[in-house]
Amino acid sequence: MLRKSGVSLIVFLVSAALLLHCIAGHNLFFAPRVAHATEQGAKEKRSVQDTWDLTRLYKNEGDWAKDVNRINENVYRLASFKGKLANETNLFDAMALEEDLSKTMEKVYVYAHLQFDTHTTDPHYQAMLDKVRQTGQNAGVSAAYLGPELVAIQVRTLHRLYQNDKRLDKYKDHIAELRKEKNHILPEGEEKLLALAGAAASNSAHTYQLFSEADLKFPYVKNERGEEIPLTKANYGSFLKSADAKVRQCAFTAMYGTYDQFKNTFASLMQGEVKQNILYAKARRYPSARNASLSSADIPDKVYDNLIQTVNRRLHLLHRYMSLHKKMLGLDAMHKYDLGLPLIKGTNKYYPFEKAEKMVHDGLAPLGQEYQQVVNKAFANRWVDVYSYPGKTVGAYQTGVYGYPPYILLNYHGTLNDVLTAAHEMGHAVHTYYADRSQPYLDSHYPIFVAEVASTVNESLLLRQWIAHSKNKQEKAALLKHYLDMFQGTLFMQTMFAEFEDGMHRAAEKGEALTAERLSAMYLGLTKKYYGPALHVDPLVGMEWARIPHFYKNFYVYQYATGFSAAIALSDGLLKGGTSRKQKYLAFLKAGGSQPPLDLLKAAGVDMADPAVINRALDVFAETLDEFEKLVNTPA
Repeated sequence: MLRKSGVSLIVFLVSAALLLHCIAGHNLFFAPRVAHATEQGAKEKRSVQDTWDLTRLYKNEGDWAKDVNRINENVYRLASFKGKLANETNLFDAMALEEDLSKTMEKVYVYAHLQFDTHTTDPHYQAMLDKVRQTGQNAGVSAAYLGPELVAIQVRTLHRLYQNDKRLDKYKDHIAELRKEKNHILPEGEEKLLALAGAAASNSAHTYQLFSEADLKFPYVKNERGEEIPLTKANYGSFLKSADAKVRQCAFTAMYGTYDQFKNTFASLMQGEVKQNILYAKARRYPSARNASLSSADIPDKVYDNLIQTVNRRLHLLHRYMSLHKKMLGLDAMHKYDLGLPLIKGTNKYYPFEKAEKMVHDGLAPLGQEYQQVVNKAFANRWVDVYSYPGKTVGAYQTGVYGYPPYILLNYHGTLNDVLTAAHEMGHAVHTYYADRSQPYLDSHYPIFVAEVASTVNESLLLRQWIAHSKNKQEKAALLKHYLDMFQGTLFMQTMFAEFEDGMHRAAEKGEALTAERLSAMYLGLTKKYYGPALHVDPLVGMEWARIPHFYKNFYVYQYATGFSAAIALSDGLLKGGTSRKQKYLAFLKAGGSQPPLDLLKAAGVDMADPAVINRALDVFAETLDEFEKLVNTPA
């Protein structure tokens, strides 16, 4: 199944580990935040219009099962081309079959995944997901010959095959990308071993998801009225907004105390994930797990290092924001669980989802009517599963299947953050929509490195126009504070996560054990460094690493910070107006994965190899902080 992860060609069935990584990663972009519940939002009643229409993919599970069976049958057909690829007809037939298998595999996986994420406690949907994963592993084993055999074809022979069958023009670029990675493709027998190990190697991530989403239970917490409420990931944020410090502290202790009870289990799962990344990097002859992840996506290591170094040099900005936070809250000691308190009183407004739809539509006017029409189509045609309910996974994401409308998962409760999350995920969805309709399948899957750009551009456009048109000082201050929090949560925190992830892998590559104590100490130290002296960092903060599912996505989190920085630069240009900027940006969305990620962004007007892009985003944070400080220090 011919696929692209980043821009490098992935022969989709080279190994089940790569297969599972690529499928799980394709357009499955989780926002680095959880939509928090409000009492009013929790009372929303779901209607069919508020749920996904999965019948677009399959009318029923019987049709899904037929496609799973068809994959199994075609895998054996693909295996029949072993040893025969140096013939133009066989090469074309094998490539065409591989492409068809990839499309079908994507479809069956996404369908099972969406069903599971809306029924996480139902073993039936877990069994569906397990079945499609097993199908992927079997496919990887049967097709392990493809990579080694394609790489082994002599250049002269390959040119002759191309001349003899012009249909192969469709696959020339992708075969060239694969051959560029020939130093990391193993002999057939070793590829088979990696494929066989795939299911076991991915077990840490799979077990983490089941344990943290379905099995992990939190204690009851007393609210301000003395009522005992069961703590969940979904309502945790509402406890942290309580004016009662005891409620906030109890919720924090209950949440991370529960993670701490299972710290050795979480550490074992994390260590298993890191060891898997190291194993595959070594097996494929990469110098490190980080290099394996970045180079396979055509990202130089210096981009990762530039991000961490640039943000570290300007951590004084976040320290300054934390000091202002503490001053405005009037606290002698400010804890992590105090950061959810509103700094601006009387702005806890509720937004019905119908209002959010209009706000998102109107806020994206700088992108043009064509873009807005796609947004309207998404809301009207059930691309979105809107509200939270028991058994539904938390958070927000978007995922796509080529040839079908994208799907957006929200947990909407009517907060300001929820409105912006809807805009964020809509950015992913429209990116997928444009790429799929503008590019052939092989070039449609945009690199993960650029994925967060489209989503954050939407969020920034909506919020910055909202700020510009705010009606009073109080509203403007609340919106500026939210914009600052976007920087805190995406640029600063995701960079901290990236530094933590890099540190974990470096330690493990030196043979050091990733015990719970070691991981918590690393995380605690980074939190103190990033947030500065104004924040009192409680020991339980060290367990936050166990709550971050993105650490099971193999050097994923840094792309939130780089994408955010690129988006700030692009949204600056879009707000200034001009047809040229808009056309360049829409061309970027429509380009999909047809170019390397840095080239895609450069064509849109952003050079991510230059630390100046990160610095410019930090400049915007500093400017916003100046404006916020001036506003809150000015008498009414």
